[in-house]
Amino acid sequence: PKGLTGREAQAQGMIVAAKIPAEFKPATAIVDSSIIQDKVAVANYATGQILVDGMFADPIESQITFAGRVPNDCAPAGLGGSTTNKPVPCVGITISVDQTKGVAGVIVPGDYVNVLVLPKTDYCKAAEANVPKHDGADNAIVSNPANPGQPGVPNDGGVTICSPARYLYQAARVLFVDKTAVPQPGEVGTNAATPNGTAATSVNTGLITLEVPARAAQLIASVTPDSLYLTLLPANYTPEAIGNMNPFPSVLPGEDPNQLTPYGPQGFQGQK
Repeated sequence: PKGLTGREAQAQGMIVAAKIPAEFKPATAIVDSSIIQDKVAVANYATGQILVDGMFADPIESQITFAGRVPNDCAPAGLGGSTTNKPVPCVGITISVDQTKGVAGVIVPGDYVNVLVLPKTDYCKAAEANVPKHDGADNAIVSNPANPGQPGVPNDGGVTICSPARYLYQAARVLFVDKTAVPQPGEVGTNAATPNGTAATSVNTGLITLEVPARAAQLIASVTPDSLYLTLLPANYTPEAIGNMNPFPSVLPGEDPNQLTPYGPQGFQGQK
């Protein structure tokens, strides 16, 4: 078991010497059990595993702090105006999202997410100070607006998207979900089976900690949590620039024969 010393493991008969064909012997196999006497197992090991260097460590080295899980280097030198020639370190920053804005709570440590922001706009709401606007709340879609509104706003028959979302960041890595961290080598994640074969469970309260460069954390902290929206990414996602939405489309995608579905007029095409 993880945390058991070599001395205890030997005393309990968990470590035995055995002969194996030379072709199967790892180059770093432990052949002298005395070197792990006062070290501890860094993970749970299965019956029949061959012990190699690194599977047992000094007790102080086997303790991983939460700060120790934040990567020292996570972005290339010069990112965000950095003047050093060293890779940019990461920090952890926590955001709070509800079940709707947090992908129903299925995000786990190690996932990647896109972070959208819902900015405040003046595209809707009642007219003020003789500036015509369309009646509509934030995040609403107003069809057939009754008056021209601001420059560029369509007349009767058009559509106004009151608060078009924008991409704040793409492919941000999730470090913690609540207090559950990205599993270290040998650790069991919350979405994996436990050593006894049962499913591990956790409660997602909506606290998501992202590991990002300090400059990115500064921008994320500048946005109110209520304005953030997360999307879950596939493993092979490639970030590409996504332009601003047109807040005044003549028709909605489902009314456009060239669009119709989120995947184009032919419908869903991808395979997992």
